Amino acid sequence: MRMEPSLHDRIRGGLLGTLVGDALGVPVEFSSRSARDLDPVVDMRGFGTWNQPSGTWSDDGAMALATADMLTTHGWQPQQLMEGFRRWLDGGFWAAHGMPFDVGNATRNAIMLYRIHGDWSNCGQDSEWDNGNGSLMRCFPVSAWLVGASPTDRIRLAGEASALTHAHIRSRLCCAWHAQWCEATLSERDVGVAAAQVNARLRRDVPPAEWTHLARLLDGTILQAPRDSVNSSGYVVATLEASLWCVARHGSFSEMVLAAVNLGGDTDTTGAVTGGMAGWLLGAGAIPETWLSALPRRGEVEDLATRFAERCLDQWSAHGPR
Repeated sequence: MRMEPSLHDRIRGGLLGTLVGDALGVPVEFSSRSARDLDPVVDMRGFGTWNQPSGTWSDDGAMALATADMLTTHGWQPQQLMEGFRRWLDGGFWAAHGMPFDVGNATRNAIMLYRIHGDWSNCGQDSEWDNGNGSLMRCFPVSAWLVGASPTDRIRLAGEASALTHAHIRSRLCCAWHAQWCEATLSERDVGVAAAQVNARLRRDVPPAEWTHLARLLDGTILQAPRDSVNSSGYVVATLEASLWCVARHGSFSEMVLAAVNLGGDTDTTGAVTGGMAGWLLGAGAIPETWLSALPRRGEVEDLATRFAERCLDQWSAHGPR
């Protein structure tokens, strides 16, 4: 029987799991669910959609790594987070093979605005159509960093991090939900119970206009949804719903992440968010070694994951003992 993972292992697991889930999804991104049912992903693949070697993470993983690096080095400084994103887009900072090969429009536009005026607080787009999953995909390091903060601060700061690229209230709330869930699952290992606790706390911060859009998440019905009603598109709410559904329905890291990728659609981001949640729940030790060994720059990635975990634990100690 596997031992309960340490807090250090869970933080590392969330970051490494994000990369692994992303890399499993990259070769089959944009494929249909029916195609995945006929040819399910069961292991790391190479090439495919983006013609990248096996183990390659996309913008999801690179921006998560950049976030973890900036938090480790500078603490909570949104200006530095945005600078990390600029360094990734302009020079391949934490890209798997030196340069980006995939970037969403909202993310690109926000970084271009930051290049022009240098104001991190006014870069993210905030229209109804700016609710892609580009902030949720990179939010695990933020959620881990905010463990132990007050619920009010956690919601506010998770939203602030989202707004660097995705400033609409719906994207902010999805990132806040993720951060609250990471906190809740430290003491409550039942995914559904933890989600109910998050919903009870977060719903008071949801404007009436957003209730319809977040209904399945906030009332918990996504947990009982049949697979054919689980959306795996690039819409932020769909990605959060699908990731929660995969984590709640399966028991092992491999099962959770493969279920996410084999939903089809935006496979890298659904895989990345699910991988982060699964790694956080189960720890880095639950991630198959063969998948970790496929990651490029593994030594650098493992070193960052360790340093980030240590920095998070130091940060948490400021809020009292765990």
